[in-house]
Amino acid sequence: MADLIDYVKWRGDVDFKASPFNAVDNLVLCQISYLHFDGLLDSSFKSATPLSELFEKFISTPDFEKRKEAGALISNKTYELFTLTAKSNRYKKLLARGFINKIDEEKEEQFCAITYSDKKNHYIIFRGTDDTLVGWKEDFNLGFMDTVPSQQDALTYLSTAASSLWGTFILCGHSKGGNLSIYSASMSPEKIQKRITAIYNNDGPGFKKEFFTQAGYLAISEKEKSFVPQMSIIGMLFCHSDKYVTVENDAQGFYQHDPFTWHVGPTGFVERPDTSEESKFIEKTVNQWFNELEKEQKKQFIETMFSVLRAPNASTNTQLAENWGETIMQMLKAMTKIDAKTRDAVGKTLQLLFKNAWENRDSLKKK
Repeated sequence: MADLIDYVKWRGDVDFKASPFNAVDNLVLCQISYLHFDGLLDSSFKSATPLSELFEKFISTPDFEKRKEAGALISNKTYELFTLTAKSNRYKKLLARGFINKIDEEKEEQFCAITYSDKKNHYIIFRGTDDTLVGWKEDFNLGFMDTVPSQQDALTYLSTAASSLWGTFILCGHSKGGNLSIYSASMSPEKIQKRITAIYNNDGPGFKKEFFTQAGYLAISEKEKSFVPQMSIIGMLFCHSDKYVTVENDAQGFYQHDPFTWHVGPTGFVERPDTSEESKFIEKTVNQWFNELEKEQKKQFIETMFSVLRAPNASTNTQLAENWGETIMQMLKAMTKIDAKTRDAVGKTLQLLFKNAWENRDSLKKK
């Protein structure tokens, strides 16, 4: 089946005037946002660089080989996609501006955003979770914190863009970026919300249940366009809107989170009636387990899990994968150093997860 690269090859000669921006375009821009544009674009919204020119800058950098590798969990097809978009009539004239990439280990934050503009719209792209462990840690922090730092920065970013640029906005994000697009739109004042025409959420994690009854979310809910793969895991974490579209996908398990595995057509995604039974099982099991935990239990479990992941002195998934044998040894060693009280608490937390999994497995069998 066709993927994002096939789509750009099909539609690359057709501009947005002839064929308006659609859901696949949103995912294309989200995917190329995972590349390292640091030092190539200004954080200001006043100066802008055509996508074709940004590409030339990108391939001319001394560290080009490193830049084009976005990380262990980001598809190596991303650079090829960028090459095609930069040379296509559809994307090459888009003006790139407002690039911010922020990693803060102390605040446990990973935030990145970029805006593309044409004569009609400004497309704000919030990057999803990248190769950094702190980025993944912040994802899990969504489960027990009222607000994580990247959500606050997304709101500030949108506010700054709105005060700097005229016209309408389309917000897009994959993974955590989808969460940020919904959050920033929901928390913005009415005058900014009126300038937002669409909010794309591509398999992004959800929110607390009460988020969806807040006035801010209700004001923009009709503009939300959420998409998940058949075997969605990330997009089913925590509470989410029921207004999502399932995209056909034939990858295995978690790998369906990769946008290159989503099946596309000439003007949109190839849709399926619903997510798979496996996805529903994981959604019900994990969310039921997490909801039964107290806030302090959630925090303790997450802190313990990431203390083990950080044991090999790695800061990225790529570093963890470079010497997997040594990584495992360091993690096992770290686990033996966890104090008895914490180990007992984490053990009980996992017991609850296994209990919920077994109960839900039985209920699914009965169906």
